[in-house]
Amino acid sequence: MHRPGSVPALWYGRPTRAEIDLEAVAANARRLQAHVGPDVGLLGVVKADAYGHGAVPVARALVERGGVAGLAVTLLEEGLELRRAGVSGMILVMGAVYTHAHLDVLAHDLTPVISEIHDVEQFARAASVRGERARVHVKVDTGMARLGVRPEELTQLAAGLAAATPHIEVVGVMTHLSSADSPESGEAVTAIQLQKFRTAVDLLAASGIRPRMLHAANSVGAIRFSHGRFDAVRPGLVLYGGGGAWSAGLDLEAAMRWVSGVVQLRWIERDDAVSYGGHFRAAARTHVATIPMGYADGYPRRVNLPGASEPAHVLIRGQRCPVLGTVCMDMIMADVTALGDQVTVGDEVVLLGAQGGERISAAELAQRAGLIEYEITCGVSKRVPRVYRKVP
Repeated sequence: MHRPGSVPALWYGRPTRAEIDLEAVAANARRLQAHVGPDVGLLGVVKADAYGHGAVPVARALVERGGVAGLAVTLLEEGLELRRAGVSGMILVMGAVYTHAHLDVLAHDLTPVISEIHDVEQFARAASVRGERARVHVKVDTGMARLGVRPEELTQLAAGLAAATPHIEVVGVMTHLSSADSPESGEAVTAIQLQKFRTAVDLLAASGIRPRMLHAANSVGAIRFSHGRFDAVRPGLVLYGGGGAWSAGLDLEAAMRWVSGVVQLRWIERDDAVSYGGHFRAAARTHVATIPMGYADGYPRRVNLPGASEPAHVLIRGQRCPVLGTVCMDMIMADVTALGDQVTVGDEVVLLGAQGGERISAAELAQRAGLIEYEITCGVSKRVPRVYRKVP
């Protein structure tokens, strides 16, 4: 028996964990780099805790082994977390919400994205206090209607930037593609956005603002639109092995494998109910495995709500096993009848990833739940321990 404190707390309790392959993340970055070419830099997006994979370990892997030109986050807090962990290189803060923290941005060598004259003035003032020039990226709204300076307001912003030249250097101009992954409207909408972006860049150039980095494309945009790559692209989902059909030719590796284990087994009889509400009733004698993981861990409750076209599955002993009944907060149940007497308490259960010759992808689980891939990995909660396979 282990003495208290003699083994990591992770191994005391339930077997649920998310296994993160950092080499897969780095390899995916290198594959995308080969696809876009050596003249296009990668700004690896590690916002939202690297889409649930762990921002600090992923950022280190991308910087040390992925060959990225820089990193991108949304929140100032995310950038500070990376800096405090010793992550080096450019970190772009894309969310453009700084409140009164402009000095902190510069003090930690973060690169802010701005789109309002207020932030031009505030960063100029902060840079003056520090006796330096603030390096910033300007965001242009070309059709997302979320963040960024509108084209009709760009002249005013350019004038403000020109006035602040002693204290501000515009090193990048960016936009965001709203429909890059749309098979129906993606090409037409993206063409319009890119034309608006080029017009904005020309207007800034006429005001004497000529940045060295232009960027517009996210993961799918980087793959799909070669004319939208400019000097850099901002991959997110692709780094973690996602992207659906658009990324099929890149031979990406899923970086997250979400696993648990069988903790109880029971036989139920025909017409017996499983889980809340009794929405599932057995059509025959059924062997049921209980798995200690539920919607509080991020497993989508809606995958097995009444009316679902087909159940979600987990993998046990390399076979697909249907999830039975409503997903609980802390547990799910699965039908293991087809495994016969092979299944035992302690068997590994794969919720996301591969086992044997079978695989459950984030795209599949998202489709079952009416979600998108991002929501699956981002939704894996903090109470699921991350276990890292180190980059060699």
